[in-house]
Amino acid sequence: MRAIFISDLHLAAQDAATAARFDAFMRDVAPQANQLYVLGDLLHVWLGDALLARDAYAQRVCARFAALAARGTQVFIARGNRDFMIGAAFVRACSAELLAAEAVITLGDDRVLLLHGDELCTDDVVYQRARRVLRSSAFHVVGNCLPASIRASIARRLRKASEAHKASTAMTIMDANGGAVERVMQRHHVDHLIHGHTHRPARHVHPQGRNRWVLSDWQQDYGYLAWEDGHFAVFPWPSGKAGFGSL
Repeated sequence: MRAIFISDLHLAAQDAATAARFDAFMRDVAPQANQLYVLGDLLHVWLGDALLARDAYAQRVCARFAALAARGTQVFIARGNRDFMIGAAFVRACSAELLAAEAVITLGDDRVLLLHGDELCTDDVVYQRARRVLRSSAFHVVGNCLPASIRASIARRLRKASEAHKASTAMTIMDANGGAVERVMQRHHVDHLIHGHTHRPARHVHPQGRNRWVLSDWQQDYGYLAWEDGHFAVFPWPSGKAGFGSL
């Protein structure tokens, strides 16, 4: 059995380079997997499934996943901080399954926790405050009722605010907090934690031989993590050679 994990593609119609990487990945790599896990920020922004009917680019992305699923690969999608309003209609169009915010799976003899990863960045108090508002049920109810033009305006403001925040905040503050990592791994009694969000790909070894795998984003490092026959390995795209921290 082969499982592949990706995150932080940030796909957008205006980003031709990343779209080309996605097309090549879906053509050459994804069909090799029995299971494909997308751990958030598949799209650069997504403010509700009501937009799907008029968004030709999102429809094409969904169609690629649906075609992959039709060939036998199970597809799992998690919400990220950019596409936190992905809902049942989007996932259904992908012929995929929506992952819980904290999803535990079993690979061989190991328990593996899957997150997007932004919840681990607890030192970034400003971001966590905004996250609580944006992920609230009230925001989802109101957001799903807004006209497309207003949603587009909100999306532009969120992107601008995000870029300004990143430019003015130290990278160490925006990285995962070690205590938060330990707590979530202990709470779920897992051997591995896989997440994205921070755009700082690495393998971190924790006490008792537990591992934290941080996935790459697709604008800079663009790679994927694969599990097969009891072993993890990281592959940069498009070279296909095992990269950092193979296990």
